[in-house]
Amino acid sequence: KKWGQSISSFGAKMMGLGTAILTPLIGAAKYFSTFGDNIAKLSKRTGVSVESLSALGFAAEQSGSNIEILEKGIRKMQQSILDANMGLKTTTDIFAMLGLNANSFKGLKPEEQFRLLADRLSQIQDPSQRAAIAMKLLGKSGTALLPMLEKGAAGLDELMEEAKRLGLVLSSEDAASAEELND
Repeated sequence: KKWGQSISSFGAKMMGLGTAILTPLIGAAKYFSTFGDNIAKLSKRTGVSVESLSALGFAAEQSGSNIEILEKGIRKMQQSILDANMGLKTTTDIFAMLGLNANSFKGLKPEEQFRLLADRLSQIQDPSQRAAIAMKLLGKSGTALLPMLEKGAAGLDELMEEAKRLGLVLSSEDAASAEELND
């Protein structure tokens, strides 16, 4: 009888230990699936690759912003590029201030367009003018993204490389798996 009680007690302890081990693993799997699912869907909405988005998301967070603000900025940038392609004077004038025109963005992936814009914004010395142009081209997110863009494409590359070194960059396959798991 005593042996049975000790086995039962041992079993209960092992079950508790198993739960203690499984709970964080289940939490991590849920986090992975939610994060990967969000990145995959964001990639589909913006046209930016999963790899670039996860690295840019890290860069945004390191600069006091977040991936939602980044998405809004990228979408507004894409609208600004379309406006320039349509010949809207205000937008073409703003791009001209940066030494750019609608053709500057042709053939570039969205992440490359963002890098080009970051490079040109970083070269504006007057902080008020830089903020105003960022808001015109990136919307309300423009000023929130300025700390991330202040070192231009080289600064973005540096932060994106750090994300890769830390293992924070999702692959397209990882994001697709997470999306499937989440669904």
